[in-house]
Amino acid sequence: MKRKIIFPLILLISICKFSSAQSTNCGDAVTQLQGYAAQINNFYSDEYWRVIPNVRCPAFDQWGRPFNPMMVQQCRLQTLGYLNNWYATQCNYVNNWYAQIVRACSTQQPQTIYNPAPTPVSGGGENRQINTNQIETLTAGVDQEKTVKIVIPTNADGFRPRN
Repeated sequence: MKRKIIFPLILLISICKFSSAQSTNCGDAVTQLQGYAAQINNFYSDEYWRVIPNVRCPAFDQWGRPFNPMMVQQCRLQTLGYLNNWYATQCNYVNNWYAQIVRACSTQQPQTIYNPAPTPVSGGGENRQINTNQIETLTAGVDQEKTVKIVIPTNADGFRPRN
């Protein structure tokens, strides 16, 4: 009876912890969701390998006498079916929450406002430090017809693909 209460209790605690993540930023929400998914995977693995064969449906009683193998097998199959249904439900929850996080984070405006770099006051102070002879030496063997032209965007939005 105690183990039957553990499933909903863990689920309720995890959902409560995750619902508090809705007020956090996108990176924290994804990290918390990954932690929740890891908890689900650990719980499933523990139930599958340790609890079901040893606690819920043991092959031997407390005095070492074997139970009926057909009953043990039926118990394990039934319990594994319940566990798989629970795990599938949890996977759907995680996938839906991930989709909500992606949707919210892709439409969210960035919190940081990036200002453009200040223009130099003197105008030519930075250009005096460039050694053009060294640039010519580096680009001496470059075929001009095979080079790629790098275009730096002039607008604040950044790169926009050509139509």
